[in-house]
Amino acid sequence: MNVQALKLELIKSIADTQNEQLLTDIQDILNTKLTSKKQNALTRRESELLLKINEGLPESVQNRYTALLSKSAQEMLTEREQEELVLLIPEVEKKSAERLEYLIQLATIWNISLDETMARLGIHTPSVIYG
Repeated sequence: MNVQALKLELIKSIADTQNEQLLTDIQDILNTKLTSKKQNALTRRESELLLKINEGLPESVQNRYTALLSKSAQEMLTEREQEELVLLIPEVEKKSAERLEYLIQLATIWNISLDETMARLGIHTPSVIYG
């Protein structure tokens, strides 16, 4: 028996008591419960987007990229490391662009701005400057 059928059955049984206020209160409670469950539940698409948004680079790539950026900020990169960083940047930018696209899709579903979506998810724009 689905929730709606259960709701109707409960309301019908209560209607027999002839207590209109009780009936109204129970209808309000059921409607509130159903509405809050629907509001808190994610659609399949929202869940997929959230998984993709949280998917980062492979750990080894992320660690190497971070290490190279740190060395670059300290102006300690060798020529070989500089070349390696230059090769990693497009991969990092591609992942960032994909993540941004998923965030935009989620913002559209939620009917809020990209900034609001990012704030809701606790995502802050990185202040990384490429070496």
